[in-house]
Amino acid sequence: MQYGLEKESTINRTKQMKKLALILTGLIISLTAFSQGKYGATPADSIACIESLIYRDYLKSEPKLALDLWRVAYKTCPQSQKTLYINGVKMYKKLAKKEKDAEQKQVYLDTVFSIFDQRIEMFGQKGMVLGLKGQTMLSTKQDKEETYNILSQAIELTGDKTQSGTLVAMMFATINMEKLDKKSKEDVVAMFEKTTAICAVNKDNPKTGARYVKANEKIQNVTSPYLDCAVLVPLASKNFEANQENLNWLRTTMRLLKKNKCYQTDDGAAIFGKVAEAYFAKEPSAAGASGIATIYLSKKNYSKAIEFFKKAVDMAETDDEKAEYALSIGKAYSYSRSFSQARTYALKAAGLKKGWGAPYMLIGSCYAQSAKTCDDGELGRFAAYWAAVDKYKKAKAVDASVAKAANKQIASISSRFPATKDVFFYSKKTGDSYTVKCWINETTIIRTR
Repeated sequence: MQYGLEKESTINRTKQMKKLALILTGLIISLTAFSQGKYGATPADSIACIESLIYRDYLKSEPKLALDLWRVAYKTCPQSQKTLYINGVKMYKKLAKKEKDAEQKQVYLDTVFSIFDQRIEMFGQKGMVLGLKGQTMLSTKQDKEETYNILSQAIELTGDKTQSGTLVAMMFATINMEKLDKKSKEDVVAMFEKTTAICAVNKDNPKTGARYVKANEKIQNVTSPYLDCAVLVPLASKNFEANQENLNWLRTTMRLLKKNKCYQTDDGAAIFGKVAEAYFAKEPSAAGASGIATIYLSKKNYSKAIEFFKKAVDMAETDDEKAEYALSIGKAYSYSRSFSQARTYALKAAGLKKGWGAPYMLIGSCYAQSAKTCDDGELGRFAAYWAAVDKYKKAKAVDASVAKAANKQIASISSRFPATKDVFFYSKKTGDSYTVKCWINETTIIRTR
């Protein structure tokens, strides 16, 4: 028991000595910095300031005392240190969060906003601090138009250096304004382009890049309902001339048009082509080549589509990307009924991306479509269906995600199998092996209805 009292006494003495040291430090500082007013307008203020700055020692253990001391420092020496404002915001936010009375809660929040304003007055960094203020206004459901204006000002001041959280808040604020009919859908998409472009500039920063990647994902998610072709195509057409040298705009616009398959309409294909070619010219890349290939594919110009998909394969950085583009080449060949080449690229895709059923689904489709051309006068036309079923089974065996589609194809093709008597006519029976002699050139097993 005595030991506990001694320990408590030691702790109290330590605190007192620390406080005394701070006071002495304050006296020294008041002599050297008093003329600048950093620690107060008078020597007495300087001492009061240094004494009150020990509020930081009580933030966790005695928050009420910490707040009382903080108020003295905030009033007496507002230029003393930036952390005075950072901690002040935290304390008043915590008070607002716990407060149940709406009116008092707003008083606390108004204090938070005034702390942000005074921080700007004392320490500058206006754009960054306005961004923090706007984020707080958004999260605490302040006036939507005022919130939008604060965040807009923040982004204008900080540009490509805008904090990731401010970019996300700006997107939410813009959508809120659209819901109030104070902004258009086009304004939402324009802000989307602006914020994602800033994320793109910062995504490779070794210290903060991950935050911008995450911010970009949030922006994509919240904006997705507005990113349809009815809005994107006219907007891209209107802005293309002014932005055809703007790499970020080209990249973002091409991706959006492609993601929403806006190239399926004539107007969409026209602007998609312009954007993709301009992007590819400025930054040759797998994505750019794939974009151009997709245009040609939609126009049924399969040879040009294949040409650009092959460029995409050559420029792709990962095996998964190469696999996707290789499968696209396979599909383009299949559309032109060059089934043997389609199979070659499908198998290449399967080799690059393990556990992927899509390539085998494509091969199965090519086999099924070859039934007539594989008719050998015996069971060849049916053998193409049997071989197709083999591939569909292979697809779902390696990739459960395609099982439903594979089963559907198997059920459809099975209805075209021969009757038992038709197989018997050629001295064959169910379960016998059979070699498909056409381009398929594979051995399968006989199946009947």
